[in-house]
Amino acid sequence: MYKRDQHYNKKIETGYLYKELDTHYNAETDLVRNLMSMSITEGLVETRHELSCANEELWSLNDWPEDQGFQSSDRAEYLRRIKETIAFERKFLQAENELVQINRLEECPKNDTVRKYMAMNDKLKEGMVA
Repeated sequence: MYKRDQHYNKKIETGYLYKELDTHYNAETDLVRNLMSMSITEGLVETRHELSCANEELWSLNDWPEDQGFQSSDRAEYLRRIKETIAFERKFLQAENELVQINRLEECPKNDTVRKYMAMNDKLKEGMVA
């Protein structure tokens, strides 16, 4: 049966996440590193994978002009984006894991298959609520 890389997707302590940030993201701008640190502090990020997702969400900020201010509303918007991205990633990984277990797969299902399964589950949940 397929096993996902536990090193990358396992929840780790906050201190280890900060160490990952310091070790693997030290080339990022202070703005990006600060927002990544905030996402750890606020508990939005719990795994190495989620830290990577936060970095991808913030990637464009590496080009943020230094003479242009970064307001609290900007910060709140980017933290909201991280939260939304992490929620989707957790949902995707859960669906992928369910597909592997249900079908006893030897390899990871295709992205499209997982997304279709997620959509089907969403429709089923809507039917139960209505």
